Amino acid sequence: MTQTSESVTWLTQEAYDQLKAELEYLSGPARTEIAGKIAAAREEGDLRENGGYHAAKEEQGKQELRVRQLTQLLENAKVGEAPAASGVVAPGMVVKIAFDATRTTR
Repeated sequence: MTQTSESVTWLTQEAYDQLKAELEYLSGPARTEIAGKIAAAREEGDLRENGGYHAAKEEQGKQELRVRQLTQLLENAKVGEAPAASGVVAPGMVVKIAFDATRTTR
C-alpha cells in the first residue's frame, strides 16, 4: 500500500479486500460485542470507579477511530495490479532496504 497523493491511496486487490473485511467486522460484530461489554460493565454499578466500563469505552473509541480511518481510506482507494519487479521503485510497491553494517563510507 503506497500513498501517492493526499487524496489517493493505491492498493492491490488483496489489500483492499483485507481492509474491507476488517471494516465490515468492526462495523458489525465488533460493535455488537463492545456494546455488550459496556452494558455488562454498566450493570456492575458506580461508573466512576468501574475499571471494566472505562476500559470498554476506551476500546470502543479506538474501534470507532479505526472504522473512520478505514472508511476514508477505502473511499479514496484506487485498486490496481502490483507492479512487476523491474528494479525500479513505483507506486504500489513494497520496498525493503538493507544496510550492510560492516561497510564504512566516507
